[in-house]
Amino acid sequence: MKTILKACLLPLILVGCATSRVVQTALHGDLAALQREIRESQKAGRLDRAALQELAIAVAGRELLSSPKPQAEERIFDLRRCAAPLKEVLQARAEQHDDGGAAAMLILVDLGFEDPDELFTRHARDESGAWRAVGARCSFVTGAGRARRELFLDPDQRVRRAAIRAAQIAADPADVDPLLEVARLDPDPLSRSNAARAAGAMRGRQVVWRLKDRWVRAPQSVRTAIVDAWSTQPTFASGGEHELVWAAETNQGEPGVLAALALVRLHSAQQQLGLAVLARAIASGTESERRLAIQSAPMTDRTIFQKVKAAAKDDNAEVAVVALARLVQNGDRRAAVIDPLLKLAKRRGAVGTQARDALAVAGENRIHSTLVLELAEKSAQRRGLAALGLYALGDYARAATALGDDDPTVRASVACSLIAER
Repeated sequence: MKTILKACLLPLILVGCATSRVVQTALHGDLAALQREIRESQKAGRLDRAALQELAIAVAGRELLSSPKPQAEERIFDLRRCAAPLKEVLQARAEQHDDGGAAAMLILVDLGFEDPDELFTRHARDESGAWRAVGARCSFVTGAGRARRELFLDPDQRVRRAAIRAAQIAADPADVDPLLEVARLDPDPLSRSNAARAAGAMRGRQVVWRLKDRWVRAPQSVRTAIVDAWSTQPTFASGGEHELVWAAETNQGEPGVLAALALVRLHSAQQQLGLAVLARAIASGTESERRLAIQSAPMTDRTIFQKVKAAAKDDNAEVAVVALARLVQNGDRRAAVIDPLLKLAKRRGAVGTQARDALAVAGENRIHSTLVLELAEKSAQRRGLAALGLYALGDYARAATALGDDDPTVRASVACSLIAER
């Protein structure tokens, strides 16, 4: 009873002594009541930016505590990027020894709010896979190396992922061989990729060369992880820079583009090579390579800027919209790209969605009426993006509609985005 009472009261801690009716309804009412109260607040003009963000915290806290157990773990992880203001609610949820409680505890560990030594001792051999993952996540503590390496092979992929994350923190050379085996053999693609990244946290040319050995038969996701590994400071200085040059010069696909980006970002002696590879990818790469390079390449480089300008007029709308979205943020180019974006914004599908989002971020009010209509779209994702677009345009009242959406995923994701923006 004590835990239940605490869970019920903690959302009040998050918003202090809030007297707003809509916030109180979010904390204690049902969904129909919340929807009704949001409409009343919109009509009365009570939803300014501060009120909306207060409401977002209340909605996120309520979703965290009230998600049904089959969906609780996924829903809680969805709130990870805005978790710090929800600390007390997470702590209350973590008191429950179920999968959702373990998910909450993992976030608290990531934020540094819990004692890893105690959690490792208590949960490394827990019968629950979700809670064993908590112990695995804390296996970077002193003396846990052997247990951590055993957890790399746990039958539950949540545990393996958590142990690999701990290995990145521990940076124990004894983990290298096991991690490279995980990168080669684990059935979970994310575990393979993260194991390659974790191995890259270890200093030494042997690690660099052995990661290159894995490259030959690795799928693209693992190659991307190897590029990340070569880009980490210990590995970059121990031969990783040389391999990034090789990857950028000789390999097609997104890993080659990412290698070029790393050379630029890390101010490599081969930075000009990286810029040349990016310019070539923007002009003549595959669609995915072009989009990635356009989204990430530095617009301060004159050649890159000119290539992006050319891409904005490309016959491939999927490429053109990404280029226009970059250019609209450039003051000198804004006027020239608004009309092409407005034209693309009329389209259905991903291109239209990207164009509308870019216009909203750019503060273009001519997209406002379209976004308002999209709050009633059948697509849950589109409703959420429309609300965030309206928020970007300063229409906080209508953005609040999504915080009372019928779909809990929309409520949680929009609430989290608003909290993170704050």
